[in-house]
Amino acid sequence: MDRLVAVITVDCYNLAEQVTAFYETFAEEVPLPTTATVIGTTIEVVGIDIAEQGEELTARCRRGDVVQDLHLSDLVFAPDAPAGWIHAAYRRCLGLVPNPAAVPGGWKPSWL
Repeated sequence: MDRLVAVITVDCYNLAEQVTAFYETFAEEVPLPTTATVIGTTIEVVGIDIAEQGEELTARCRRGDVVQDLHLSDLVFAPDAPAGWIHAAYRRCLGLVPNPAAVPGGWKPSWL
């Protein structure tokens, strides 16, 4: 996990640059829409963006007809999916406890 954080944030000098690096990693490695949970409820993540202040990511989430933006750090992704592994590294980078995750079998990003 520490290696993943280091690889993603290698040229970053502050939190805003780290968040941008994670945004780019999500955009390259996580096909949308994807499924996640928030407070135990399954949702569909249809977009990821950088919050206005630039120091966190938001997720555009849909459940039925309801669409709203949530803090990406509040979501939980499948631990064996690329989104779960990148998300765990993102939470660690923010100083939060990462959700359980492992490198997905057969997934080999070119930058690792």
